[in-house]
Amino acid sequence: MIINNKSIRELHFDHELWLIEMAYWKQEIEVLDKYLAAVNASYSDTLVRAEVEHFQNQFIIQLNFINSLKNDVKAQEALISLLEKDINNKKLQQKKADDEYDIRDRMLTNQKLYVELKQSFKQFLSNKL
Repeated sequence: MIINNKSIRELHFDHELWLIEMAYWKQEIEVLDKYLAAVNASYSDTLVRAEVEHFQNQFIIQLNFINSLKNDVKAQEALISLLEKDINNKKLQQKKADDEYDIRDRMLTNQKLYVELKQSFKQFLSNKL
């Protein structure tokens, strides 16, 4: 079965890869946070502390976003499973298409934002460690 030019298998595949990628981001943020804590412990300067707080906030925002997106991907997987059982359900097909577009857009946007955050943090670290 094909919906929006993607087969159900392709959607399952994309979702599985996204879940793995999000798990990796969470682990990576834990590592980045350890380095941030080291900078925080080494500097008492208020400007540096403000930058540390900025990155702490960004990491929290990322983790919250990842958790939300992960839940949405899992819900989309459940919807696709229902659709596989009831292929002619137009209401499910439309919901799936709408949700899939939104999730895909959010994932692609966050991939870019996460890379930018990581690059910015690495630049910050290179000046502080």
